[in-house]
Order: sequence, then structure tokens, then C-alpha cells
Amino acid sequence: MSTPRYLCSHLVRLRADDREQWVNLEEIWSDGAVLECEEKVAENALVRISSEDQLFVGTVTGVKQNEIGWTVEVALSPQTPWSIEKWLPEHALDPAKLGLG
Repeated sequence: MSTPRYLCSHLVRLRADDREQWVNLEEIWSDGAVLECEEKVAENALVRISSEDQLFVGTVTGVKQNEIGWTVEVALSPQTPWSIEKWLPEHALDPAKLGLG
């Protein structure tokens, strides 16, 4: 059984290309995440996502400009997968429990 994609709204630090920015974590699942960023992040960039005592490492797999900045999708490294037992972001919601997923 695969881990569901959780919708959330949680401020995290994103480090890419020796630059850091605060971003909003919008979605997370076992091997990926979607972030909303004010500054563009290069596709294929290696990134570090951190919050509290959690660290996730991954690669940017998609970047799309939107009305408020950039939507960035990240494939998480198999060495730093996410699980709800490991860390629960603020406002995490499993859409399947609402009949949406």
C-alpha cells in the first residue's frame, strides 16, 4: 500500500544552489513534496528541505510559475523518505478521508 499524498500548509526552509528561502510545503508523500516558493528554483537542482528537527533531501523534478511565485515538485531521496509517523506537518490532511483522493 502506498503512502497517501497529504495536503498541508507548513513553512519550511528550502536550500538549493547555496541559497535558502522560506517556502510553504503544500503537499507531501513518502517520496515527494510540492512547495510554493517566491524565488525560482532550477529543475534538477539538489535541495534540502528542513523544518524543526526534520531534514529531507531531494531533486527538483518540476517547476511552474504561478500568480504568486513558483510551484516546485521535489522527488525525495530514498535515504530521507517522509512518513506520517516520522513527522506531521501543520494542517496535514489526507484527501482520501474526505473522498477527494
